Formats: sequence, C-alpha cells, structure tokens
Amino acid sequence: MEYFIGIDWGVRKIGVAFGDNETRQSFSYGLLKNDDNIFEKLNDIAEKYESKNFVVGFEQNKIYNDNSKKIINFVNKLSVFSDKKITFSPEMFTTREAQNNLKSANKKKLAKKDDVEAARIILQNFLDTNFEN
Repeated sequence: MEYFIGIDWGVRKIGVAFGDNETRQSFSYGLLKNDDNIFEKLNDIAEKYESKNFVVGFEQNKIYNDNSKKIINFVNKLSVFSDKKITFSPEMFTTREAQNNLKSANKKKLAKKDDVEAARIILQNFLDTNFEN
C-alpha cells in the first residue's frame, strides 16, 4: 500500500489531505500556514503517514493560471527540502466544489475549511484517475 499527501497550495494557507492507493479514498488532514516552516511541516506529515508521495493541485487552464509560477516555485523548493516524489494533479474549480460540498454537509465558516476540502478533492481525483479497481 502506498500513501499520498494531497496539497492545495495558497499564498497564505495550504490545505492538506491524505489517502492511499489500496482503498483509493482521501481524507482531510488540516490547514497549514504557508510560512518559512511549511516544507518541514509537510515533510513531518508525510513521515507520519509513511508517505513517499506529494500530490499538488495545479490549474492547467491558461485563463485561470495566475498562480502557476508560484506553485511551480513552491514545488521546486519542496523537492529540494524533501526526497518525496511530487506529482501534479490537474485541478479546476476545486475551491468552488469544496465550498459546495461543505454547504451540502451544513458546515459553517467555509473559508476556514475549503482549502482542506479542496486538497481532499485534488487527492481523490488523483487516486480515482491513477488506480483502478
């Protein structure tokens, strides 16, 4: 069984999820402040789940890719700090999908939870796409 850490990158905060290729299910982990310690925090989470893989959401639509360079810069720094494999997973409107999921579950304070749910969605899409029944 392989474990994966899903990442929804943001300028100020990063949503994190975890999952595995056997059950092909992703779960919310939490929200991290995007600060000078972010790479250490992500590596600690990967170690906790014995994961050798990060899955980072990446907007591939040219109209909505304002953060593309920043995400690539983040991934480059993460690859220097960590020996984990890093895979991009296409994402589009995951924050909107996350907010809809949270509303459907009657959750409050969506802005505090949508990045974590977006990370879960990114990872779930990756697991669904890359691992068959």
